[in-house]
Amino acid sequence: MAIAWRGSAPVAGITSGSIDGATIGASTPSSVAATTLSSTGVTALKGSITNDSAAAGNIGEFITSTVAAASAVALTTATGRDVTSISLTAGDWDVSGQVDFVLAGVTATLFQSGISLATNTLPSQAGGSGLGTDALTGVPLLTTILSATYAQGIAPVRISLAATTTVYLVAQAAFSVGTTTAYGTIRARRER
Repeated sequence: MAIAWRGSAPVAGITSGSIDGATIGASTPSSVAATTLSSTGVTALKGSITNDSAAAGNIGEFITSTVAAASAVALTTATGRDVTSISLTAGDWDVSGQVDFVLAGVTATLFQSGISLATNTLPSQAGGSGLGTDALTGVPLLTTILSATYAQGIAPVRISLAATTTVYLVAQAAFSVGTTTAYGTIRARRER
């Protein structure tokens, strides 16, 4: 330990040595894996500092589920249908997605997709169903198409969970003739 002077008074300070193998006063800081910050019980703060995935329970944890075009689910007009789902543990999550509607000989009037906590059910707008704002995306589109794929993105929605919960990617289309199927991806990133 060395004595340093601040103004006219001596101040004791540690200027050399080591703690847990890390040199005090080193010009390159050592990494710290914090799992508890204070007596309030803040835990699991470590994320990842490279191109791997953050471990389960840590900030930055990433969960995703994709249904490919070959496994698209058939839609019935004006009826919500799960495209896929994920299970999220307690915490604060940002959840987003994309639904791809495959249209074959369709006359359609409305395409909707959303992040939902209820199976086969579109969320209410805005901020309903226990979700953050804007969990529902809808596009009124009067069209007759022989064959096309229409993609609809869902912006990140905050979901704060007290217990493990299933979160659904739901698609719905209103159409009078033809067939409509849907595939897509739901993704979630732990914020805290």
